[in-house]
Amino acid sequence: MIIGNGLLAKKFSDYEMDNELLIFASGVSNSSETSLKAFDREKNLLLDALNNQSGKKLIYFSTCSMYDRYFDINAYTNHKLNMESMIQKLSESYTIIRLPQVLGVNNQYQLMGFLYRAIKENKNFNLFNIERNVIDIEDVKLITSYMIKHDLFQNRIINIAHPKNIKVLDLVGLLEKILEVKSNYTVIDKIGSLDICIDEIKFIIDELDLFKGNYIEERILKYCEKTN
Repeated sequence: MIIGNGLLAKKFSDYEMDNELLIFASGVSNSSETSLKAFDREKNLLLDALNNQSGKKLIYFSTCSMYDRYFDINAYTNHKLNMESMIQKLSESYTIIRLPQVLGVNNQYQLMGFLYRAIKENKNFNLFNIERNVIDIEDVKLITSYMIKHDLFQNRIINIAHPKNIKVLDLVGLLEKILEVKSNYTVIDKIGSLDICIDEIKFIIDELDLFKGNYIEERILKYCEKTN
């Protein structure tokens, strides 16, 4: 069973008829969100799902933003931490998956969507000199499906992310190269770090032979071509 209709929900649609799984992919996706109404909507939807879980294993997609030391924890991150705590208290069977920036078609609330539109539309924008972690939605699906198939990480919180971060300045450079335009931005320096531990899924990455070659550039090119 799938709850949601966005990028993640659509990617996992082949689990719709699985009576042993409840994939919750209907949460707040905008990391800048501050609306209590939006947060309450997810909370109530999740509570309803937990109350009707009926022996199904819950897969909940959360965020890696709590590992971000460039910025203070915001309302969105606090909300996701609260949802995780609620699951841990109320669910007998779950896996919470924390995700970084996810690449996919029309993913407008993620960093790459913002950068793509700003550069393509020749807008002036501020650019923080920080690192981000980027992963293709296809690889989120592959790793999560492996975890489901092998019944891994029962009642655990697991990070799914790329092994290496990338500077946002380098992401802009890749987009400029692909779109063949020069962007207009002002760099704002920030002190901090982004440390996402993926030690527990390294064996899955190795077995599936993921993140090879010019991974980020190839994935950005793929989704730019699909967007155009």
